Amino acid sequence: MTAKNVPVNLASRPLRNRRFLLAVLAGLVAVFVLVALAGGLSLRKSRRLETAARTDLDRIRQLAESARKERDAWSAEAADLARKLKDTVEAVNGIIQRKSFSLVDVFSRLEDALPAGSYVAGISPVEPAAGRLDLRFRVVSPGLPELLTLIQKLGSLGFKNISVKNEATVDGRLVSEITFSHEKAF
Repeated sequence: MTAKNVPVNLASRPLRNRRFLLAVLAGLVAVFVLVALAGGLSLRKSRRLETAARTDLDRIRQLAESARKERDAWSAEAADLARKLKDTVEAVNGIIQRKSFSLVDVFSRLEDALPAGSYVAGISPVEPAAGRLDLRFRVVSPGLPELLTLIQKLGSLGFKNISVKNEATVDGRLVSEITFSHEKAF
């Protein structure tokens, strides 16, 4: 048997082997450069976004601080006005409380109580207590029996504290000043 020459030396063609290794190395370097370039661009972009986010965050913090100071100023002003206007607010609330009475109901019951030949010449409210309306009115009636009938009817219609303050005769008719209270029904 004859032995064939087997080329054992792998570097018998070193130029060809070197080109392959250089091509692989150049490819790896190119991939590394591309990855590094992409990473650098990504880092630059994220730094710009971070800077923009920091700027926005600082601006938002300044706006929040400004809004907080404005809110505190408004709160202080509202508390100051509440202290200064407490009496006025209580007076307005009292007026609202007084207006919650149904004056139509009061006047219609007063009209129902008037006897024939009598009429109301004037009416004015008296400073009321809480939940109560005090009225003073002048009534002109033909005589004392009609005045007594009026007082009895006022009492039967639920009016309280009925009292006759003044009586005078004018042109043959009796002019009387009467006060009464009407309590609010809730």
